[in-house]
Amino acid sequence: MQFFIFLLITISYLTVISVAIPLPGNGILQPSLHFQRYRQSEYKNIFLTINGGIIGFVIILMMYDGAAVGFSFVDNKRNYRMQKYEFYERNAFSVNGTFNFKIQSKTNETIFEILPLDDNIFRIRGNMTNENINNVWFCDGCPKDLEIEWDLTLSRIYGWYAQDIFEAPDRWLEGVIMWDTYSHTAEVEGRVKIQDEQTIMIKNSGFRAYGDCNWGDIMPSSPPKQETSAKYAWGWYYVNIPSNDKSQELSIIAGTGLTYTDALLRTMDGRFSDIRLNETTHIELRIATVWNTSFESCSDGKLRRFDVERSNWVNITDSFGNATIPLRQLVTMESDSYLITMDFNSIEMNYNRLMFAFRDYVFSDFEGLGVSTDLVIIEKSTGKIFKNETVKSGGVEYGYRFDVNVPPLPK
Repeated sequence: MQFFIFLLITISYLTVISVAIPLPGNGILQPSLHFQRYRQSEYKNIFLTINGGIIGFVIILMMYDGAAVGFSFVDNKRNYRMQKYEFYERNAFSVNGTFNFKIQSKTNETIFEILPLDDNIFRIRGNMTNENINNVWFCDGCPKDLEIEWDLTLSRIYGWYAQDIFEAPDRWLEGVIMWDTYSHTAEVEGRVKIQDEQTIMIKNSGFRAYGDCNWGDIMPSSPPKQETSAKYAWGWYYVNIPSNDKSQELSIIAGTGLTYTDALLRTMDGRFSDIRLNETTHIELRIATVWNTSFESCSDGKLRRFDVERSNWVNITDSFGNATIPLRQLVTMESDSYLITMDFNSIEMNYNRLMFAFRDYVFSDFEGLGVSTDLVIIEKSTGKIFKNETVKSGGVEYGYRFDVNVPPLPK
């Protein structure tokens, strides 16, 4: 189906009038496997595809004509964090059916796999052994020979795909990064083994998992010939409050991104959020702004506010170079019925720097896990506080094009 939108922008000598155009629909709740499909054949070029879950992720790096498997871990109680990447040739990667991503070793051992059992259940497994030590690309916070194994099954509670309406324009733009939170809250069962220490996860409210995927070629960046600015970044924001009664589960996922695209569209600002207060009460917010014109939708009347404030900036030096990131990010969202704030107050130990390598640059995604987050939800019509709680398991990201020392590929 093709669609056309005509814009009318009134311009005076001194003023540009903002225009708001409603988007059809509100995204797709509980997206089927079709929306997680591998899309390389649909684009002229896709240089990055990411699929991952609670632990472990796979990155298809077309820049190097290969695939990387990553494992990142944060243990705030032990004040410990680490990550490990392995790299494999392109022919080690395959996609079976719609969404069965797999990487195999030269001995046909499955190194990593996402196996959908149906639209709502996903098995994620991986194995980093010393038999494949020559495939280790880089490590941070752990030795090269650290053995890691995981085998987890996610049973989706909530999922949402916001950007269905943008897929056709994205192919025309040749790949502004896209995002599908197909399972932003899930029950999880299985095991994770790091060296000799094994954790067993039981399918109950004591454990929750997250799964999403990205694809595209254009990551946030400042306009050319302008001084770089920290606002040209992406943000990821996640809060979950588990419940023994899944119909009462609370989960909020939000994402933002500001980037220069090209000489025609110039700057694009995207913001998306799925707010599940429980099984029946949910709010979907979407807004994309170009040319001082916003395309937006809200499942609860009008989108009144969707802002992110970043502060408490700190300088970080690691094996990849230098970076400056905000330890506090305050997200404010407002619809007709609800006012929601998520105040993420992180510490440096919460973060791993995830690395996405492109043809001409490397994108650093500082991902914080186990972040202390003050969540406040107010019912506007009554002034009643629906939720006022400090969540100790918040997730937050700040992604930016920092100058990076790219480790050489394994030989």
